[in-house]
Amino acid sequence: DPRGSAVLREVVAGYARRVRAAAADPEHIVICSGYAQGLSLTLAALARGGVRRVAYEDPGSPASVRAAAAAAGLEAVPVPVDEQGIDVGALTATGARAVVVTPAHQWPTGVVLGPERRLALIAWAAAQDAVVIEDDYDAEFRYDREPVGALQGLAADRVVSISTVSKSLAPALRIGWLLCPPALADVLVSVKHISDRGSPVLDQLAL
Repeated sequence: DPRGSAVLREVVAGYARRVRAAAADPEHIVICSGYAQGLSLTLAALARGGVRRVAYEDPGSPASVRAAAAAAGLEAVPVPVDEQGIDVGALTATGARAVVVTPAHQWPTGVVLGPERRLALIAWAAAQDAVVIEDDYDAEFRYDREPVGALQGLAADRVVSISTVSKSLAPALRIGWLLCPPALADVLVSVKHISDRGSPVLDQLAL
């Protein structure tokens, strides 16, 4: 199954629901080889659906987004971040139909996307028929409060959430997962199958 081990997807779904307050369905989870592949698969799938421009946080991680966007044939555009997170008004002005965000712990500023801004971002996605790509890279690491819930849990039909075990276990394991909107799941599975026919199953079962 290009989606990955059914056993691991069940475990990931339970974990994501319990720890990240995500709306996780094992049928709509795709196991991938870390964040970089997850982002590349997502952008390739969106390009198939007619998306031509993806936005990213500024400051942020432009090199990885630009490289993945270029490989998918997309234009990547920066959007400023303030003390509440990404500026949704500036995002709207870009005309992008996808955006990559780090809502739980913005990199590098450390800002948490505020509640009002989260709702505004979801409203933007609905109004623009757009997709939010949530880089959930280190949300478990909180020492002064409970982890912030995943954005995906508020809008499972509009958010692709990408998580990995790179920070929590070992980057060398190269295992991550995508929580996919139902409408995007089939094309993401198709892109994954074409890419590598599926991530190593023995590694998944070990994890």
